Amino acid sequence: MKYPAKQTVANSGVIFVQKIVNDHGSIFRPVHQETDLGVDGFIELVKAEESSCRLVAVQIKSGDSYLSATGDEFTIAVDGPHLDYWLNFMVPVIIVAYSPSKDVAAWASVRDYVERERYHDRQTVTQIRIPLYEKFDADALSKGVAGLVQARADERLLIRCADKCLSHDAQERHDGLQILSRHPDSRRLKVTCLLARRLLMDEHEETAKDALYILGFGVGRARWSSNPNNREESDQSSFAAQVCRDLTLEEIRRLLELCDDEGFSGPQGLGERLFDVICCCFDTAQRVLYEVAGDKSQPMQRRANALFMLFECDDERLEEFHSDPHDNDPAGDVVDWLFAPSPSECD
Repeated sequence: MKYPAKQTVANSGVIFVQKIVNDHGSIFRPVHQETDLGVDGFIELVKAEESSCRLVAVQIKSGDSYLSATGDEFTIAVDGPHLDYWLNFMVPVIIVAYSPSKDVAAWASVRDYVERERYHDRQTVTQIRIPLYEKFDADALSKGVAGLVQARADERLLIRCADKCLSHDAQERHDGLQILSRHPDSRRLKVTCLLARRLLMDEHEETAKDALYILGFGVGRARWSSNPNNREESDQSSFAAQVCRDLTLEEIRRLLELCDDEGFSGPQGLGERLFDVICCCFDTAQRVLYEVAGDKSQPMQRRANALFMLFECDDERLEEFHSDPHDNDPAGDVVDWLFAPSPSECD
């Protein structure tokens, strides 16, 4: 009875993965070949002899034929049905490629790889390329794979956080939205935009600031994107803009108040996020901006922020306005305050 050489090669990859997992102190659970539809096994992560109760599915590709001509990466051909199977799997799926001649393996998260390709508009994924420096070893299990599994576990947490945003308790609303606004998987979701819109007038100031940041993040995806042509970001930006289009005068006043001590300093500045939101309803916002900029009973920084946005955050236009006569303008004193020399410049 013949035993095919290719089976020996395939088994060598499984044995290598099993040894790495075993040496790490975790558990490898192989899938019998007759029921293998797209994964070769599951890794149950263990830390300090305590099971995490979390699994990652693994597809193992073994053989030097997967090495590129340069020998610095693996190239794994994939088809649509397998990709759909892995992307819809109940636990994260990784691919581990193993070279018998080099006795080295490298790994990649299927979902992360596909999302990265689609972000750069490479919609049809026909192969997965894995650099050799992405080694599959004990360190990868402790850090990369464990982080991947944790991110999937976070999805359950994020659902609870969304529910907290609808609580009658102000602190619960704050706790829920704070996590949604900071987690990379939730802050870009449309449902998070809707929750943020609901909480713009929340009694808890930090909750309202988080809500403003989420909406500004959504609207500003196109302005601050590293890939302005990305369709997913464009879709999110359009949705967030639609959500912000009907802001009331009262809401716009509140947003200005929230940014009294905030900066206009790039995508992380809450002032910039406010401007992104204001642009969605500028016809309505202009009325409030003119009103606040000329109201001498308002804090000077708030008036300055309002004037800055009236000039669409354009320093050059504001300087031109300053150089022209503006004594009769209600916001003339704000311009003088903005361009007044600092004490150090007066010395």
